Amino acid sequence: MPGMAHSAQAELPEVSNAIEYASVSDAREALKVRPGVVFSLMNGWDIAIDEAARTVWSFSPAHYPAYPAVVKRQVLQDAGKVYIKMSVHCEASKAVCDDLVRTFADMTGLESPR
Repeated sequence: MPGMAHSAQAELPEVSNAIEYASVSDAREALKVRPGVVFSLMNGWDIAIDEAARTVWSFSPAHYPAYPAVVKRQVLQDAGKVYIKMSVHCEASKAVCDDLVRTFADMTGLESPR
């Protein structure tokens, strides 16, 4: 899973791509009881897949600098075009949260915020 390769870059502007839960723990608990959501462990990250919503949730492990954090990636379609919407809730410092966003944007093939 992601590393912390971007830490020397400038701060990212604040965006409103927050998840629909008030905290990382709220998201994890809600997904654990949602029908059809399957959890697995990948390189220390809790991964929750909701096939019906075409969504992958990645929960950072306790040793990760941006802990606690969750990244939600959802496949959407609009006007015949398919795209990935990424939303993040990170409860760590701004610098490591920005790095988390950059890392996942790069990993997902999205334009990395600068």
